[in-house]
Amino acid sequence: MIFLLTLTIFLILKESWFRFFSYLCKKSKTFVLMPKLPKFLQFASITKKITLALIGLFLMLFLLTHLGINLCLLRNDGGEWFRAAAHFMGTNYIVKVFEVMLFGAIGLHILLALIIQFHNWMARPVGYASGNKSKTAFGSKLMIWSGLLVALFLVVHLVHFWFAKVGWTEGIYTVKIENVEKALGKKQFALNEALMNTENENEWFSIQREFMELQNYIENDERFHVLMFSGNTGQRFITNLSKADIDEMRSFLDVKYEPDFYYMARDLFSIWWVVVMYFFFMVALGFHLAHAFPSAFQTLGAAHSKYTPIIKFVGISFAMLVSVGFAIIPIFFYFCK
Repeated sequence: MIFLLTLTIFLILKESWFRFFSYLCKKSKTFVLMPKLPKFLQFASITKKITLALIGLFLMLFLLTHLGINLCLLRNDGGEWFRAAAHFMGTNYIVKVFEVMLFGAIGLHILLALIIQFHNWMARPVGYASGNKSKTAFGSKLMIWSGLLVALFLVVHLVHFWFAKVGWTEGIYTVKIENVEKALGKKQFALNEALMNTENENEWFSIQREFMELQNYIENDERFHVLMFSGNTGQRFITNLSKADIDEMRSFLDVKYEPDFYYMARDLFSIWWVVVMYFFFMVALGFHLAHAFPSAFQTLGAAHSKYTPIIKFVGISFAMLVSVGFAIIPIFFYFCK
């Protein structure tokens, strides 16, 4: 049902835009939709298509990596595996460089896709008199629309998660127990040193009071009890912290924190319409990948009657694996958490 709804929306958008574009071109012979491109984008159409295909294959590899990490959310360990993976991805400098390259690749992929599509429309702005006689596959004609839906999903997904990572929105946070223990040890050592070295009575009482406040804060907050038992339980993070909790903790300890994407996902996917929306977007992603995979290989020259059916089968299998794998996550959280 959702697939049919998606297909209907694609067709309506496609037909509406094509009629509007044809009308504009009929009204004005001098009408030009595309502005003059920058010099670095003024290269042959086949070069644009090859670049688009190579970037697309690169993004598909990223999707597999991203899916593998996200499937850790399904483990029954309170998100420990996933937090460890997210912590590595968020703190490793090589991954941070890769993240910048990834955003650049996504932006260039979208830009090239739009340029190629607009050029195709401009090549024939007025439809055929007796219907569309083009031999282009039906799925390929809808690639631009499924791609735009995927781009819209990317924006929604970034707002839900990545914005909290960069501090643009408030989220739920976690701190690594190892970092808390180090910060606590440094704080206690600094206070003990200050107590032994001060000769001013008022300063001594002030330091003593700060020491007692720190001790009371740790003893009275049950989330810090994991510090005593983390070695036995294997727990590596203090989890589910609000921004107010983080601010209070940092008033005592200089500790680094990061988004707790496990609890953010759990809270987000407890809302039914968000689950439906994500499922709808995953249908669009699967549709896009199913046609993008063989199209990329065809652009790169892998078009042969012997190999093309195999490539198409692998493409459909890949699209199903990725889209179903991502779609399972919100459904799992909604019904099982």
